[in-house]
Amino acid sequence: MFRITMLGKKTGAAAPDNNDHNTAESPAPGAPGEPGKTMPEQLAQNLKTQGDAMIQYGARLLVMRELLCSLTTGLPPAARASAEQRFRQRINQLMSLTDDHVLPAEFHRALLAEVNYYLGELKKP
Repeated sequence: MFRITMLGKKTGAAAPDNNDHNTAESPAPGAPGEPGKTMPEQLAQNLKTQGDAMIQYGARLLVMRELLCSLTTGLPPAARASAEQRFRQRINQLMSLTDDHVLPAEFHRALLAEVNYYLGELKKP
């Protein structure tokens, strides 16, 4: 962590008086509901919780993806063609909505990869 004197120099703020012996360096206080936890411990816990949530979300998406692919394989050719047409229309609408917002390139790459994957599944015999 930064010392207050270093932080003061970096931000241009006045550094505290180094002669003040009443200030002891101590870990950052914990959150009100978590006594005794330092800031790095809280950060590590938050990162682990978010990482676990992303893994769970990814697993759910994979299951949905496989379900959709299974459903498309059971469709007759005419229904697949109709589904592909509707899918393309909806994706065009979605793409026009995303044009109104600045989104990272990773979003666009992932979106196009998924669209191409599902279009490929719809075209399979």
